Amino acid sequence: FINKGFFDSDTWILDNVHVLREHNIPGVIVQGRYDVVCPATTAWELHRRWPEADLHIVADAGHSQREPGIAAKLVEAADQFKGL
Repeated sequence: FINKGFFDSDTWILDNVHVLREHNIPGVIVQGRYDVVCPATTAWELHRRWPEADLHIVADAGHSQREPGIAAKLVEAADQFKGL
């Protein structure tokens, strides 16, 4: 993240995911298997701490939301949430 994504620490999301769980906030984690910017281990760790979230590792994708597999999963996730 540039400027730590404006979070207080590098682990802020992981340290605070309990808030999402406490409020039953749904989530979808979409991760490219070949992402070298944010390695798949980061998605696994987030999912480990937020098991209620759906985790999708896209086998033939890297970091870009414009890659077909990532884009398809993001649209699928958005479709899941549009009725909330």
